[in-house]
Amino acid sequence: MPRVVPIDISQYVELRTMLDSVEAGSLRLYLDPLEFEKQKENYEFLKHHLMIISDHVWHREKKVKTGKKHIDEGPCPDGYFNCGGCCVPYECVLSDPKPY
Repeated sequence: MPRVVPIDISQYVELRTMLDSVEAGSLRLYLDPLEFEKQKENYEFLKHHLMIISDHVWHREKKVKTGKKHIDEGPCPDGYFNCGGCCVPYECVLSDPKPY
């Protein structure tokens, strides 16, 4: 199906730049510390914030009666795999991915 809405190239470029920066910066934040505890702290920070974005862009949140958010562990869109609650375009690297 052809696109009806044109793509704003400047917005697309800005989004790609932000995503590239977050990817590179996140890996550096995790890998740079020499102390295990700092690396673990950085991992927990990144996991928390990145999963909020991932859940939002894949529409995988739903409200439950308690008012708390529950992550939908259901299937991802066609062509994507559910790896620990993340929809990715490749099969899970770990054979038994745990939910993040």
